[in-house]
This record gives sequence, C-alpha cells and structure tokens, in this order.
Amino acid sequence: SAENVVCRCLRRHGRCTCQADDRWLQRKRKTVEPYVPPHLKERQRELETKRQEIAQRAEEADPKGLAPNIRTLARQWEPQLEKGGFGFNPLQAEGKILCDDLGLEAECTEQAFTSQGVKALPLVQSGNYHFEVELLRPCQLTVGWSSAMSHASSWDSQAVGYSSTAQAVHNNEALEYGLPFGRKGDVIGALLEWKAVGVACVSFMLNGQDLGEAYELTEAVPMQPQVMQAPTGLPLCLRLRKVLAFPKVGFRALVEALGTPDLCPFSRAVAQATTERASALITEEQLQTFMVPDAHVVELYDLCHGARGFNGSRLEQRIAAALDLQRPAQNLALRQTEESCVLVALRRASHAERLIKGAAGLAARGLHQATAASRQRLHEWRAESGGPQRLQAPGNLGRLGPARRLIHGSLQTAMPLAHLVEEKNAKRLKRG
Repeated sequence: SAENVVCRCLRRHGRCTCQADDRWLQRKRKTVEPYVPPHLKERQRELETKRQEIAQRAEEADPKGLAPNIRTLARQWEPQLEKGGFGFNPLQAEGKILCDDLGLEAECTEQAFTSQGVKALPLVQSGNYHFEVELLRPCQLTVGWSSAMSHASSWDSQAVGYSSTAQAVHNNEALEYGLPFGRKGDVIGALLEWKAVGVACVSFMLNGQDLGEAYELTEAVPMQPQVMQAPTGLPLCLRLRKVLAFPKVGFRALVEALGTPDLCPFSRAVAQATTERASALITEEQLQTFMVPDAHVVELYDLCHGARGFNGSRLEQRIAAALDLQRPAQNLALRQTEESCVLVALRRASHAERLIKGAAGLAARGLHQATAASRQRLHEWRAESGGPQRLQAPGNLGRLGPARRLIHGSLQTAMPLAHLVEEKNAKRLKRG
C-alpha cells in the first residue's frame, strides 16, 4: 500500500518528507491569526485592561458597603428632618444635582432638557426669615420657597420662585418681576414673612436691592428653600450662605430658626401640605352636600335661636368672622339637624379644629361625639348625593402607597422623601 501513495514532496534531502510537511502545515493552520490593524489592537488591549480593573473592584467591594436606599437614608436623616438642620437636603434633590458634605454648596453636573432642583432645610411655619444663595459661576436658575410636598423641579400652588429671566413663578405661571440675574457673584435673597396663620408674603432681593413683594399666599403651609435649574440654561453652581451678605431689617437669617418654635418638623410639614392639597380639591358642591372627610364636619350644640328661630346666615357670618374666611360660601356649609344642633362642613380640617377649640365662642364637638340624630341626618344627606357614608381623611392613602411604589419600581427611580413620610404619617394615624 505504501507503493500506491503518491509522493508530493520534492525529496530535497534525497528522501520523502510528505508526512513531516503535513504535520508542519497542520500546526501552522492552528496558529494562524487574521490581520488586525495596529490601532484596533491597541483598543482591544485598553478594553481588556478596563475589564480587569472593573472585575477587580467588584471582587474587592463589600456588598454591605453599597449605597443605602431612600428609606435607609430617611431614617439616618430623621434627626435633622424633625429637629432641624441647615443646608441642602440631598434626599430632596432631583436630577444630576450634587451637594457637598456640609450641605452648603450645590452643583448641577449634567445639562438636561428637563428641570432639576434641590431643596434645603429647615422648614419654618411662622416668623420672618431670609436666606441667600451666591452664584459661584454664570448660570440660569430659579430661587424661592416651597412646601414639603412640592417637587424640587417645579413651582406649584405651594411654591413661589424668582427666575433669572426676571420673572416670579407661582402655580406654574410666570409674571414679570424684578431684574435678570445669573452672573458669577450674584447674591439672591428670598424673604418669607408670616403675617398670620396661613398667610405668608414672599419677596426677593438681588445684590442687596429689595425687589418688593412677589406673591401673598393666603393658604400657606410650612415652607423651605428651593433652587431649580433652568431647563435650557447654564448649569448652576451656588452656595447657601449661613451669614447674610445683605440682611434686611425685621428679618432673621434662616439658620437662626433652629431651636425656635418657628421651626416645623418635616413630618408635620408633610401632613399640613397634604391636607391643604386635599382641601383645595373639594368643590363647593361637595361642601354643600357634606361630601367631605369626617374630620371636616363639626356639630354645634346647645344653640339658642331666639324667638325667630334658626338663622343660618347670621350663624354663617359669625363662624366666618371667627375663622377669618373671606368667602364663607366657598369654605363652609351648615344645616340644622335638631332644634339646638347644627352640622357644619368646612373645607379645611384646621378650621374644624379651631371651631372645636371655641374660636367662635360656640359649643362645638367633632362628628364622632355628635348626637345620633345628627349622624343619621348626615347619613341621609350623603345617601341622597349617591356618595359613601363615611369619608376618610386625606392622611389615609389607601391603595395610593402601593401604587406609588409600583410606579417608581417600574421606572427604577427612588420614591420622593415627602411620599415616604406621607406613608409613615398615614400608618401612624391608622394605628392611633
């Protein structure tokens, strides 16, 4: 059979080398590599080095050292949220806003076409206070005051801001106000004056120049500083000043609110802002038909109507004057249930509490202490309107909490701090 094999070699050494040539060719085919340009080889080496560095960091990282979630951070920050602290609150930052360790400087690290912002502590519920921000580089932004439930990236009905485009912003509407700003070194001052319970005046200053009143809030809740990056402007970089550069007579620096009755705990601020938002959604028709939460209903008892009998308009005027209600028809409704008893429905639970405490000089009590006849009449009125017989207070979230968690989980975003505190308040009310 060896004679039938055809020799393919050239017999260079006087003998057949076909088998040796075949072995060499097989080894060559196994080691052959396609041609790769030098710049691609360099890129592949860099990528491989990066992969090795990332893998090494992952092996050395401690799983317990990962960044805590928003709930853990909220527990860690609870002392500052409830007892007061001064500085930017990273738990109330939206977008690519970074704060330094002291909470006195904030910087937007990424230009985006969506609004970004951050809020600061503390919240105040009374007194006259003033805070200032100093621009560390040219930028476009809006500075102002807002409630605990307002988002850091918007200016809703519970927020007032002053824009670098010379506009005052409130309830998502802008009006011409003040002077434009945005240069490095500009100092913007925001002043909050509480004139009465629920009435606050917001004004601003620019480099020491008083720009006058921007808005007066008639249903104000505890407020805190807010800074928002303009969607299309230069990224902000600023400092929250502890010592005012341009103090105004009659106003105290915001840091001086710490440890005073003017300071409002964060949980209470969230509860008040939530109640106010829910109250603003109550229509006049719902008020007149008593389709309001039970906490908004008060029974007046032991009334003396005199010889002419029950006079609803006179009683309404007396309650409105005691509660300082400018438009009684839009804020309260009353109906007689017995000869000496009247049920009063109020738009805000705080007004009901003041009435129970004797604000109008009338004998008043909550619905849970009302007579059986009054509760029965309320049941009938609500049945006529086709609504539920018992309406929960705004603090009862029901299925809203799980729905929020589902939405933020699907979007892979953290729940806002105010929503977490709102859930905590609702659980506390339910246990109570």
